[in-house]
Amino acid sequence: MISGDVIVDDPMLLQGLPRQRPLEIMEYLEGTWVGEGIGEYPPHLPRFPFVQELFIEKAVPHSTKELHWSFRSVCRHRETKEGLSSESGFLRFFPEALDHGKLEMVCTASNGLAEINEGTYSQDSFDVWTRYNGLTRPAKASQPFAGVGQVTEVRRSCQIWPSNVPMSLEYRVEMATERSAMQPHLVSRLRKKDI
Repeated sequence: MISGDVIVDDPMLLQGLPRQRPLEIMEYLEGTWVGEGIGEYPPHLPRFPFVQELFIEKAVPHSTKELHWSFRSVCRHRETKEGLSSESGFLRFFPEALDHGKLEMVCTASNGLAEINEGTYSQDSFDVWTRYNGLTRPAKASQPFAGVGQVTEVRRSCQIWPSNVPMSLEYRVEMATERSAMQPHLVSRLRKKDI
C-alpha cells in the first residue's frame, strides 16, 4: 500500500491508515429483487397492478474509488403479464461519512426518457430527483399518457428493511408533467431473491 510517497507494508502501520468501508446500503441492494406494486397517475391513468423484477450489480469500472453499480428493471401487468416498462441505468455513490452521502442516478427508459437524478443515501434508503433540467428525450420519444404532456420532473426513493426475512424494500416513483404537479406514480414492495 502507498501512503503519500512512502510504501507502507508494515501491518502495524497499516492499522492506522483510513480504509474505505463497504457501502452498507449496497451490501443490501446488490442482487435480484422481485415483487408487486400499484401504479396510477390520476386523473389520466387509473390504478393498475404490476409485478417487478429489479437487478442490481457492480458496474465496470468498480473499485473503492469508483463506487458504481448498474441496475435494470422490468414491470409487467400482474394479470395479463403484458410488458409495461423497462429501464436501466447506473448508481454512483459519493460517501460523506460512514453511513451517508451523495448519490447520482442515471436512468433511461424504453420510451426514450432519460433522467439524471441527484440526491442522498443512508444505510437503508435513498432519495433522488431530477434537478437542473435533468430530463431529456429524443424528438420521437413517446409521451407517457395521452393528454398529460411531457414529463418534467421525477423523484425516486427506496427504503430497505434488511432485518426482514427475506430482506425487503419499498420503491417509489413520483412524477410531474406539463399539466400536473408532482404526484405518486408507482409504489412497489420487493423481496430479495436467494441466489
